[in-house]
Amino acid sequence: MKIEFREATKDNVTVTVIDIVGDLDARTAPDFKDQLKEVVESGKVNLIINLEQVSYMDSAGLGVLVSGLKNANRANGDLKIVGMQTDVRNIFELTRLNQVFSIFDSEDDALASFA
Repeated sequence: MKIEFREATKDNVTVTVIDIVGDLDARTAPDFKDQLKEVVESGKVNLIINLEQVSYMDSAGLGVLVSGLKNANRANGDLKIVGMQTDVRNIFELTRLNQVFSIFDSEDDALASFA
């Protein structure tokens, strides 16, 4: 799995965008969880997770995202998700996490929601 961090700004609001390429599963989740926690602890609490390049996610991957959302919320921030492929979206719907997360089709829409 490859993870890239970048900044995006709209209407004077800067958000950290995290692009994930590859599977988010039990093998890759622990490392991503540590990186996500470091980002929030560094003060970057408004996050967009881009899942366009993630074709597979298991419960460990879901757990990391839930943990990231909790950490961001505790720091008065938020974590939003964009670009889900059909199989990943189905997992969110089956677990009803689509009712917990703010999910957007595009990065622009997610970015605008922070303003």
